[in-house]
Amino acid sequence: MPPLSNREIAETLERYANLASIAGENPFRSRAFQRAADVVRDLHEPVAALIDRGDLRGLPGVGSGIAGSIEALVLTGTLPALEALQRTVPATLLDLLQVPGVGVKTATRVYRELGVVDLPGLVAAAQSGRIRVLPGLGSKTEANILAAMDSIQRRTGRFLLGAALPVARRLVDDLQAALPSDAAVAIAGSVRRMEETVADIDLVMSTTAAESLPSAVADLPQVLGMVETAPNQFQISTQAGIPVDITVVEPSGFGTALILATGSADHLALLPGPLPASPTEEAIYAGFGLEWITPELRQGRDEVTLAKAGTLPAPLKTGDVRGEFHAHTVWSDGTGTVLEMVRSAADRGYAFLGISDHSRGLGVANGLDAARLTAQRREIEAVRQATGFRVFASCEVEVHRDGSLDFDNDVLDTLDVVIASTHSGLRQARDVLTERLLAVIDNPRVDIIAHPSGRLVERREGGDFDWDRVFAAAAANRTALEINASPERLDLSGDLARRALQAGCLLTIHCDAHSTSGFDALEYGIATARRAGADPRQIVNCWSIERIEAWLRRGEV
Repeated sequence: MPPLSNREIAETLERYANLASIAGENPFRSRAFQRAADVVRDLHEPVAALIDRGDLRGLPGVGSGIAGSIEALVLTGTLPALEALQRTVPATLLDLLQVPGVGVKTATRVYRELGVVDLPGLVAAAQSGRIRVLPGLGSKTEANILAAMDSIQRRTGRFLLGAALPVARRLVDDLQAALPSDAAVAIAGSVRRMEETVADIDLVMSTTAAESLPSAVADLPQVLGMVETAPNQFQISTQAGIPVDITVVEPSGFGTALILATGSADHLALLPGPLPASPTEEAIYAGFGLEWITPELRQGRDEVTLAKAGTLPAPLKTGDVRGEFHAHTVWSDGTGTVLEMVRSAADRGYAFLGISDHSRGLGVANGLDAARLTAQRREIEAVRQATGFRVFASCEVEVHRDGSLDFDNDVLDTLDVVIASTHSGLRQARDVLTERLLAVIDNPRVDIIAHPSGRLVERREGGDFDWDRVFAAAAANRTALEINASPERLDLSGDLARRALQAGCLLTIHCDAHSTSGFDALEYGIATARRAGADPRQIVNCWSIERIEAWLRRGEV
């Protein structure tokens, strides 16, 4: 039996946790298995290695009971607790959790009250009107399930960039350390272009000793196996479950191979001739009379024309972002205090931070009412005084289905920055959804629209907005639109952000951090802005404090 990858182990633990919740077993046990799944999924070395060293019980949240289950899973390929549970509860119930908006509670109800055991049964129950009669669900839930089934069919099955990029970087570092000193290893393909989803990881390696690669790879902890698919081309299977393709070339052709492996195909088709052999990309582009084109822009659009004219946008850098307005604390659904989040922002070189916890309309996130918002404002002021750091008192204010906001104008006027966001009703008809957002943008107290489409990459499609109207209104009102840097959102997408910029909109880039480590996501937002061709002058949180405050008064942009 081939060894299970960490990803396969984590998925099995998670399957048990979810099925046990549906079956009504001890909720503490279910949560413990889910925590263990999260820990295993993020490990950099095989679980089997931890077992061999006796270190498995040292993992956070892995006690003797769960450790025994994991050891049995690694040894036999099965989880006895899951096998026993599946004899009493249909395993096909787990498929229901693929449907956006259907969580464990809803799956449990339709199973127990309607006898639904799989996706076809869920569709049949929705089509027959049986879901709408369940208290607390209703016709909207029923309609959302039917709409979501269509979106499931459109999923690509690709990996999120946020999962693939760290794996690629660890492989590059480990290969570089394991290979002869003359070797160079670089990320290529869709990961290097920072696309929001990827099918695999592409690496290009230059060395004069290609025969050393198999032995070097075999000892890497994150590698399960490797096969040669063609001369000097290899495919690696990884603990993370993401396939890796490696192309090995002579150093004299490293730049050529890197351009070819990075793509995209549409970009390569725009280049004015066959690629000469060269050790660097820059020399090849220069030979064509072009500026070097950043990988994010290699989309087959106008990048070659701009490179020939010398008018490519200057690549946006993480250091260009001077702070963020959108961050959460323990006041709503974050894990850091106001002080901890401010200190983390300062440690990262930021000049300011906006504390923007959810408003009351998002009850699931412990949203703030007006009284708690006032109390939080006092804490923000105390932190501001104690640290000397510029802290904006903000709020992520929920947009209701009719376009109204959670707070009235008097409450909004107490805030330094108002961020409006839509978390529900995203399946409304295009005209209704668009008018709803336009009403928010036209509100002079609203400064920023958070994650405007509401999408979750590969999990939930965004709302069907009339983006031309949205962008025109945002440009006219100087209301900024967010690029949410979370790899699960990347919203606005690169394509929509490009259209927004062309319409004259202002953008912000936010990590939507819910913990001190949440700011690590910034590079994904930067990459999205680069794919859109953004300039720092178009990004509000790249500006000076003085200009930001003038913009908030709409006195200068």
